[in-house]
Amino acid sequence: MQRVIRVVYEDGVLKPLQPVRLRERKTCLVSIYPEDEWQKDFDALLRNVHRRTRRFSPATIEADITKARAEVKAKRREASRSA
Repeated sequence: MQRVIRVVYEDGVLKPLQPVRLRERKTCLVSIYPEDEWQKDFDALLRNVHRRTRRFSPATIEADITKARAEVKAKRREASRSA
C-alpha cells in the first residue's frame, strides 16, 4: 500500500511524525520532497488550474464532473458483473 507521510530529519535519521504500520526491518522506497517546495509547487499548480477553468461556468464544470462520475460508476458495475 502506497501512502505519503510527514517526517522530520533529525540526527541523520528520517523520523515519521505519526506511527507507521510496517513489519520490522521492512524495506521501503522513500521519495524526499521538502514540504516548503511541495507547497510552492502545489500553489503554482492550483493557480494554473484556476486560471484555466475561469472560462467555464461553475454549472458546466459541475455537469462535466457529474457525467465523469457516472461513467466511472458504470464501468465499475460492468467490471464487477464480468468478474
